[in-house]
Order: sequence, then structure tokens, then C-alpha cells
Amino acid sequence: MILNSVSKYSVAFMGLVAFIIVSAAPVYAVGSADEPQALVKSTTEKMFAKLKAEKQNLDKNPQLVYGLVSDIVLPHFDFITMSKWVLGKNWRSASRAQKIGFIKAFRELMVRTYSVALLEYTDSKIKYKPLRDDVSKGDVTVKTQVEMESGSPVAINYSLHKKKKGWKVYDISVEGVSLIANYRTTFASEVKQKGLDALIARLQKHNKKKEA
Repeated sequence: MILNSVSKYSVAFMGLVAFIIVSAAPVYAVGSADEPQALVKSTTEKMFAKLKAEKQNLDKNPQLVYGLVSDIVLPHFDFITMSKWVLGKNWRSASRAQKIGFIKAFRELMVRTYSVALLEYTDSKIKYKPLRDDVSKGDVTVKTQVEMESGSPVAINYSLHKKKKGWKVYDISVEGVSLIANYRTTFASEVKQKGLDALIARLQKHNKKKEA
């Protein structure tokens, strides 16, 4: 299964991490020293409220969460950069058609991954650590800690960079495990054995299933 290489924390919390980064109507001045973190904190509450409000509908039709993730969350991810880093040297040798095909398939994989996690959402408390990075450099890491109902807290970090259309997520790490690094290792092995077209085809087939 595609997600086998991802740690148990990554699987359980990937959706939680993803939708926290949703960009609602910003009320913070562009260039504010705490803009990325302030955005994360304010939209977390909005998204949690949305999930609670839609709980009955999601219980009846779990597939509705796919649209929620696709429309609200993923537009705030930099999938071109993520795809480049995930494929590594295979991106440089890929054709334009292969690059487009992979980006689409990888994006849909994220929809499925996050949606599964969203359906397992529970009321978890999130603590935000002070933002240490220089926002003016356009690349920051927002560090958080998710308190579990049972067990030790889980460290979740969001890597964002500033683009023309605002801050975009390009990686997520859970307990020090990078999303990009996990997929890069898995995909590199598969491309080496079967080729990039085979990987894209498998992702497309996987994404057509109702459950990730």
C-alpha cells in the first residue's frame, strides 16, 4: 500500500496537519512578523468548527470530505515544488506530460490521504511554539504540538514559503518524519524498478478507489 512507508503518526495526523493550513480571508497585514503562524492559528479554529458542523453529513456520506479537502485545503499547497522534490532526479528527466500527470496524481493522493485522516478527527488540543524564523526571508517553519487524549504529545511542523499568491505549504513533518522524504524514498525505488509511467498509472488506479 502506498502509505506503508509513512510513520503511524503521519498516517493518523496527516489530514489534521493539512487542513490546519487552510487560508481563510486574511486579517493580518502582509509582511507581519507572525503572519504564517497567525494564519495557522486563526484558521485552525474555523476548520474545526466546520468539521463539527458537517459531522452528521459526513457520517452519512464520508465521501463528502473529499470535496472539502480538495476545494478548501489543497489549493494552499505548492504541489509543483512538492512534486519536484518528491521525484528528485526523476523530475528533471521527466517529460512535460509525465510532470503534469504526476502532479495531478500526487495531488489526488493527498486528497485521499487527508480525507481518511479527517474522518478520524478528534478534539485535539494544539500548542504553538514561538516562531523563530525570519519571515522576511520567505521561508519559515511553524512548529506545533498536538496533545493526544492518551499518550505523548505529537510534534507537527509545517514548512511554508512565500509565493506571489501568499504562503504555501511545501512539506509537513510529524515527529521529525518528513512527508516529502517519505514519498521520495518510496517513489524513487518504484521508478527505478518499473519507470515513472508505471508509478503514475498506479497512483491513478489507487486514487480511483473509494478508500485510500
